[in-house]
Amino acid sequence: MRRQYLASKQRLVKSRARRSSGFRNLLWEFNVDEIETKCSQINQDNSVHHLHKEGFDNLRAGFKEFLTENDLTHNDTGYFKIYSSVAVESTDIIRTSGSFYGNEWFSDVSITSEETVWYGKVYIYIYIFFY
Repeated sequence: MRRQYLASKQRLVKSRARRSSGFRNLLWEFNVDEIETKCSQINQDNSVHHLHKEGFDNLRAGFKEFLTENDLTHNDTGYFKIYSSVAVESTDIIRTSGSFYGNEWFSDVSITSEETVWYGKVYIYIYIFFY
């Protein structure tokens, strides 16, 4: 009897449709040479969620560190695009939203390498383009 019940339940379960992967819901876009100005503006804007502000602080520090460690200089030949969500190949959607149906939603993620696993909350999604 139990097997028949489970088999009938499985027929009712719909399979998840694979969404196309990629970034969605563009929030900010600016040139790489505007990073200091844009981060300062966002930190002063009271309408921006505090976790987005923290994400921008991390972006500014991380970008400076990246340039220093790789002995690079940047000019205005690139830009940042900041998104509020991304669909990944596993059909999951990772969100960074201060207001998603009236609630904040900043997804928790884990990133695995050969040696370790990092866990954290996603504050912003960044697409960086240099040309």
